[in-house]
Amino acid sequence: MDAKFRPGSFGMRRLEVMETKDAESVHLRSLQLLEKMGIKVVSDEGRRLLKEAGAEVDEKTHVCRIPGALVEESMKRCKRRFTMAARNPKYDFILDGAHCYACTDGVGLSTIDLETGERRPSVLRDVADSAKIVDYLPMMHMYNPLVTPLDVPKHAHTVHEYLAATENCEKHYTTGSTYQREEAVYEIKMAEAIVGGEKELRRRPIISSLTCTTSPMVLGMTTDAAIEFSRAGCPPLLMAMPLIGATAPMTVAGAVVLGNAQVIALATVLQLAAPGSPLCYSSEPMAMDVQSGLFEGLFPAADMVRAAHVQMSRYYGIPIFIGGWGTCSKAPDVQAGYEKAFSAFIAYLSGADMTSGPGLLENWTVLSHEQLVLDHEMFTMMADMLKGFRVDDATVPMDVIMEVGHEGHYMGKKHTLDHFREMWQPMVTDGRTYKEWKAGGGKNAVDHARDKAKEILRTHVPGPIAEDLRKELRGIVAEAEGAIPHK
Repeated sequence: MDAKFRPGSFGMRRLEVMETKDAESVHLRSLQLLEKMGIKVVSDEGRRLLKEAGAEVDEKTHVCRIPGALVEESMKRCKRRFTMAARNPKYDFILDGAHCYACTDGVGLSTIDLETGERRPSVLRDVADSAKIVDYLPMMHMYNPLVTPLDVPKHAHTVHEYLAATENCEKHYTTGSTYQREEAVYEIKMAEAIVGGEKELRRRPIISSLTCTTSPMVLGMTTDAAIEFSRAGCPPLLMAMPLIGATAPMTVAGAVVLGNAQVIALATVLQLAAPGSPLCYSSEPMAMDVQSGLFEGLFPAADMVRAAHVQMSRYYGIPIFIGGWGTCSKAPDVQAGYEKAFSAFIAYLSGADMTSGPGLLENWTVLSHEQLVLDHEMFTMMADMLKGFRVDDATVPMDVIMEVGHEGHYMGKKHTLDHFREMWQPMVTDGRTYKEWKAGGGKNAVDHARDKAKEILRTHVPGPIAEDLRKELRGIVAEAEGAIPHK
């Protein structure tokens, strides 16, 4: 992989919001919930798997009481390290606990039009355009449709999204709103067509699935889709979404335990369905604004839950994908900047493998192409810091320092030239003097990002798909429209 593409290993000390004993306590309390209270499992297949493995299943209420030993054995089966493959292998990346990646997320229903600046319903073109921008941005590593297109059949929108995305982006793809087993079947079929068959997809999973649990203590209809992805060797991302004070207790610790119990319960189901299959822990909590009663994804309590869930993923030794980049701002403005920077940096400092949400506003519901470019700029700065630095003879040139002396400078020195390109370089950040800036039109950061987004859409050409493959994929989409149930 291109060294410029992959952020370096975490060099900074990780932020830990819990003591080691607290992580153990979260685990034990989660097991207690699953054993005594149980979890409601909507999936018939999920309940069957649990019952055959020794869980107590009530077929009337669908509540499954899962033995702690079964959960712990299942967590041991999870892969500790695996590759998120891409349509173009040069964009493959490895989840190994030592690198951080930026990913999109979404399923929002609105888009801020790049030309008019006005909000409008999202359409399939927005999926294609945002995928093309992600394809261009060097440190955006994975594409998940930021919006749900409202101009395609609702029951089959996920296969339309996959086609639009794969035609415009060569990077790893995550489906964020696959709820039905039939949707998963056709998305897997498309992925197999792209890579060359079932065995090749298992070797190089170019698609993954974001699978949400439901608080409090429900594994919903998405479980069947997650089982399909697991059996195909494509990693589901198991997301807990506790609303602190509503669908979870009004404390950080309570929300951490509840969310963790849901994640490890779903992991247990998937490991029973496909032992040793890859999966990711995932978390996207929201905290209550006690003044309005609304829920926000960026408030400190929500960030604490995310950071704690990162620690729990490390406790189990599995990768984690978490929501970050949160903002409740309605526009790409100063508020969006500080809220996104804080929530994302906390996530990465905690040690998250992947954090999602670039390009989205108003709690991940509104797409802004400008914000997507700005968030990428922020992530490049974060990644530059997260890699840390070495202290050795190469980085501390004692001979050069002594040669320069007390009043010299380092410009033109070989050591400076050797290390010049290691310095962070901006894409849209304006570092000119006031006079130069004014002469250039006095544009702010959002203006520069808008210009860059338009330039990308006008000039960038993603790696093409062969015409015969394109026809095959469109045929699968057409078949899916007729086969996926209208629910």
